[in-house]
Amino acid sequence: MTTMRNACNLLINGRSVKAQIGETLVDAGLGGWVVVPHDCCSGQCDACRVTVVRGAVDHQGTGDGNTVLACLATIEGDAEIVFDEVPVTTKRAGILAEISTLSPEVLEVVIELDTPLAFRPGQYFGVKFSGFPSREYSPSCRMDGTWDDTELVLHVRRLPGGLISTQLGSTIRPGHRVQVRGPHGQAFLREGSGPLVLVAGGTGWAPIWSLACAARREQRHRDLIVIAGSRDRENLYMRPALNWLADDGVRDVIATVEVDPVRPFLPGRPTRYLPSLGLEDTVYVAGPPGLVDAVRRKARRAAARCYADPFVASAQGLSVVDRVMQMLRGPASDAVTPAEHAVSTIAGSRLGRMLRPFNGDRTAAPVTASSPARNAASRRSG
Repeated sequence: MTTMRNACNLLINGRSVKAQIGETLVDAGLGGWVVVPHDCCSGQCDACRVTVVRGAVDHQGTGDGNTVLACLATIEGDAEIVFDEVPVTTKRAGILAEISTLSPEVLEVVIELDTPLAFRPGQYFGVKFSGFPSREYSPSCRMDGTWDDTELVLHVRRLPGGLISTQLGSTIRPGHRVQVRGPHGQAFLREGSGPLVLVAGGTGWAPIWSLACAARREQRHRDLIVIAGSRDRENLYMRPALNWLADDGVRDVIATVEVDPVRPFLPGRPTRYLPSLGLEDTVYVAGPPGLVDAVRRKARRAAARCYADPFVASAQGLSVVDRVMQMLRGPASDAVTPAEHAVSTIAGSRLGRMLRPFNGDRTAAPVTASSPARNAASRRSG
């Protein structure tokens, strides 16, 4: 009688570990002291997506081309996987430094960190304001394209009833203590030579703007196509950043509005203006799941590389500790101090400038296009 072999060899970025058949790739790596980047471990965040080079791996419904989610995919025999190395997940303390209004629905929130924190453009962090549950946000650049490694610039969408967003400027004010954990995520800028296609919906602009700024700093040899959309004109808050890109020489910068569009904004959703994609293109998309899924499908049909970051709303409420912290803190006054007023004056200057017409050569003939979302609207709203 022969017995089934339970042990197998797993090669992770060139490092060999002993694994057991049926183990997830994340668990197998940890058992061999090799950390595969991961976050939620429930298949929601896409942070642990790895490439299967060879061997027997059961994707457990997470397969996308030759990639799988390592937190769910299991080992069925000897195999080899690879992934892009990223900064190690760590924690930092900081304080809330600024709250500025970018549009009627979107705030810019700036957190000053005790020490610099490394991350790749396009990654995200878990952010916990003292006394409130953690939320996930993608750090971005300032609207003038500047950035500082001792601060995190966040775009937060206000939602009616949002546990965090409704408290910004009242209970959560400048000086509020913050804990940050990360970075997470695989939708970060990679090296390459082909065109970059960056697509954003709503506050999905935060990671896309970070990617665009990094591309202009580090990869100016690559053609760049940027498409950003909003439901209405008032909340197309990224207009100053789009102007910055146009001034910096990016020819294909497109702004779309779904409701009552007027020039220079184009009608409809960003998917309507996707260029014809090919093998040489690399696509990054962030925003509502519907937008992300549509862009991802089109990229897959064209065999273009696509890195996606879908935003969904968080339903996590206050923990017992958070409730106690809020009770100890007591109710906050709604009065606005002169200092708070000063950090909010950015709204008037940023929304007063109209977007100039853009060159849409590659989108003269619009193309209509029709991921599991991670628990991330915590990052943008809630």
